[in-house]
Amino acid sequence: MLLRPVLAAVLLAAAVPSQASQPQFWRIEGAREFLEGDTEGLSVDSEGRVRLAPAMRLLHDVESPQVWCVVRDGKGAVYAGTGNEGRVFRIADGEATVFYDATELEVHALAVGRDGRVYVGTAPDGRVYVVDEEGKAETFYDPADKYVWALAFDGEDRLLVATGLEGKVHRVDAKGKGEILLASSEAHVVSLAVDGKGNVYAGSSPDGIVYRIDAAGKVFVLHDAPFREVKALAVGREGSLFAALVDGKEKQEPSRAPAPMVPVPPIAMGGEVTVTEAFVVSPPGGPVPAPAPRVAEAPRPGAMKGAVIRILPTGEIDTLWSSAEDMPHSLAAAEDGAYVGTGDKGKLYRLRNDRTWTMVASFPAEQVTALQAGEDLALATSNPGKLHLLGSGAGERGTFVSKVKDTETVSTWGRLRWEAAVSEGTEVQVQTRSGNTGTPDSTWSGWSAAYAQKDGDPVTSERARFLQLRATLVGKAGTSPVLDAAAVAYLQRNLRPQVTTVTVHPPGEVFQKPLSLTGEIEILGLEPGESPEPRPGAAAQRPPGLPPATAYSRRLYQKGIQTFSWKAEDPNADTLVYDVSYRTVQDPRFRPLRKGLADAVLAWDTSTVPNGRYVVKVTARDSPGNPESLALAGEKESLPFDVDNTPPTVTALLAAKKPARVRAVARDDSSTIRRVEFSVDGGRWQEVHPLDGINDALEETYEIVPGDGTGPRILVVRATDQLGNVSTARVELP
Repeated sequence: MLLRPVLAAVLLAAAVPSQASQPQFWRIEGAREFLEGDTEGLSVDSEGRVRLAPAMRLLHDVESPQVWCVVRDGKGAVYAGTGNEGRVFRIADGEATVFYDATELEVHALAVGRDGRVYVGTAPDGRVYVVDEEGKAETFYDPADKYVWALAFDGEDRLLVATGLEGKVHRVDAKGKGEILLASSEAHVVSLAVDGKGNVYAGSSPDGIVYRIDAAGKVFVLHDAPFREVKALAVGREGSLFAALVDGKEKQEPSRAPAPMVPVPPIAMGGEVTVTEAFVVSPPGGPVPAPAPRVAEAPRPGAMKGAVIRILPTGEIDTLWSSAEDMPHSLAAAEDGAYVGTGDKGKLYRLRNDRTWTMVASFPAEQVTALQAGEDLALATSNPGKLHLLGSGAGERGTFVSKVKDTETVSTWGRLRWEAAVSEGTEVQVQTRSGNTGTPDSTWSGWSAAYAQKDGDPVTSERARFLQLRATLVGKAGTSPVLDAAAVAYLQRNLRPQVTTVTVHPPGEVFQKPLSLTGEIEILGLEPGESPEPRPGAAAQRPPGLPPATAYSRRLYQKGIQTFSWKAEDPNADTLVYDVSYRTVQDPRFRPLRKGLADAVLAWDTSTVPNGRYVVKVTARDSPGNPESLALAGEKESLPFDVDNTPPTVTALLAAKKPARVRAVARDDSSTIRRVEFSVDGGRWQEVHPLDGINDALEETYEIVPGDGTGPRILVVRATDQLGNVSTARVELP
């Protein structure tokens, strides 16, 4: 879809990374953005255009939680079957009456015969009653199953009855004599449809199979759906079949192959029964409970809640609509497509065969549970249970309230822009409100006055963290304006960056840059020309207890280099630069070391300062993304560390000749002696311990007994301090 011209600049700006000094843009555009808000009296199509919904008229409030089914008779009267009290209401000439009150709790199915009588299917003691125009009722058919889920008439005016817990389709003649068309492997057959060629279609649960039973009684599986229930079926005008599917199976679950079907003998049900062609497979594990009362449970995470498919006469499957948020509950065929009613936020969608769709209307109810096509579309909602009539012309007024926008900090609002096609006499009114709680309450500002300039009006709502937008569409004479998009600019309050950790790496430990422009070894955090080429083979020794090095490329050793790395974060996601300063532990004043570092690492050539004990401080600044007057900084000091680039002094004297004995003294000005070793005539190095038994002082004395030998020999003493500096002394042995 091409970018609309007014908001093109806004969309491009929104692609820039978030920076506090730059305005950010909250835009509402596209079907998903509008459907995430709340609509009343509005429709939203798949292209993201918002219009006034068709005019809606309330037929009747049944004062019951559920309305399960709706039918019309030849005179235009509407009948509705309800739950909890098992009543059937009749609405005619604007008047609603209780047409029939069943002894069962639920009326899940209704059908009107050619003679004008109404057939009522009930649960949980599944029966079919017939009720004449005067409201006189009698039992018409009493199957053995506990649930009557759906009713329909075939082309010869025979009643089709879909039942559960044993998942059958019965065909009943005018005298109430039944025969079983289908005894499926499923626990429930919950939906029925009939086409003009004598085919009967049935949808099942809990494995979501669509069956076709032809005029000769031959059963054929049209589709084994990756959903657990075929909630509703409808035959399209061009001969295709629409199916509403709910409760998606997990993606890794393979499609269930239908169980093999075996013939069964005739089943007597209160009278003579003829079996034309019947199949049954008993479900494993005993009886299967009924589906949830016509409102399916939410699927597992990652599964789709529902879909509507179109099965073409050729057998091809075309998915017109699917959703991980909305669950289809009802279906009605329409020209070039179908209507579908959904939950858990009651919505009515118009689906077209080219896969475009429109959310036609939304209702203050949890589900749209029944649809009946006609000159006007009759529909029923549940929770609460009400009956509505959908007209063809647009309503006069509708509102859209956006989801709450969290800007993450207290923000300054910029301009509000929107794009709409407005014809004469129609208008779009846009308002805002703001607050500092995630859910609008009494502490929020009131709705602003309607903004006048759609090309850019300053937002007048109070500075705050959260913002909400409301758009009101006003029509005239059945004509509606069309809202395409809206955008608000805002500037976040700048928040201080934080340096969370400063790591002092072992002396001499450096890290090679992953990429080198010169082809030579380059050190992270070291200024060019500051250091001679390092020795790749000598890795620095890490004293125990130090934190692990940052995962930079290859670790190397470079004498005299001290590496620091740190972590910093900015609440506004601003770009940060870093200043590093240092001081000795005795000096309270910090002196600058480096400024404006882009990387969170510094390799310092400590030969530029005297030996001693030091502390560094890292300061993170968000100045690249903010004016100087608004820029903020955060800082953190490191733990103290030693700088010692001077090797210790070592002296060695022959103290005795027979046996030979050498006295050595190692002394360092800055750090303790770590190790003293000796070698005789180029042999291996052997460590020797001081006279007091532990290397813990700036000066230590050692006594070395090299052992007997023949002829003159050379003994070399090597002393190493804590920072790795080394010196040697030489003694000739007699």
